[in-house]
Amino acid sequence: MKHSIFSLDVLRPSVLLAPRSKIFRSVIMGSVFIMAVHSVFHPAFANKNTQVTANSPQAKVQKRNAEHVALFQQAINDDLAGRNASARKVYDTLAGTEMATQIAVPLAINLVALGQFDAADEAFGVIATSDNARERDYAHLWQLWLTARTYVGKPTALKKELAILASGMNVSSAGQQALVRLYEGKGSTDAVYAAIAAMPGTDELQRRDALTEATFFIGGYQQYVARDNKAALELYEREQNQLNSTSLERPLINKAAATLQAAQH
Repeated sequence: MKHSIFSLDVLRPSVLLAPRSKIFRSVIMGSVFIMAVHSVFHPAFANKNTQVTANSPQAKVQKRNAEHVALFQQAINDDLAGRNASARKVYDTLAGTEMATQIAVPLAINLVALGQFDAADEAFGVIATSDNARERDYAHLWQLWLTARTYVGKPTALKKELAILASGMNVSSAGQQALVRLYEGKGSTDAVYAAIAAMPGTDELQRRDALTEATFFIGGYQQYVARDNKAALELYEREQNQLNSTSLERPLINKAAATLQAAQH
């Protein structure tokens, strides 16, 4: 499993050079967008041979795009801090701009954080058809999670539905494939962790990213498919100190853990 798409740490050059994508990390997509957008729009990256005056059309475009990048950073920070409604307002502002494609995944996660599951499922459904394999693979995991989270019916019927849904999913990462197989009913949590341990050339940041992603989706499986809240809470608490604090799954894990803890009292 490559590291999670949504993390502010993606600004690191070593992460940007990872083979999975020129822009996105695998699971959680945070500020990698910012670096990608900076490299295209920010004045600091402009062609030095091009003279740009303060009032020229090019300068105005660069200024506007830099402002949009700053807004995107603000939205990510708001989501990480649990200010999801504030983040949503920023995403709405950026929706009709050149940032529309870049905000698609963080916006979909924001919808989950706001409890707007139908809208989130629709958003991830669109992303799941993307030409970008990393976005598509990540969206598949969310489709499984959202199906489990919103299902109303008997556990056996849910498992059958997940098995059908997962059987048509082909993801490139071994770790993510292990998560798909878990939801399909053919895998195990041990297989997911084994895939993380087997990640080649993994640094500490990448390991934490992968663990954060795995913790969220395994925890969701335990809560909503296996209906084992005790195991889910134990997982969230056990991995708490190993999670990447700048991954967008992290606040969702914290929220889930707090809800389960409150239910015990």
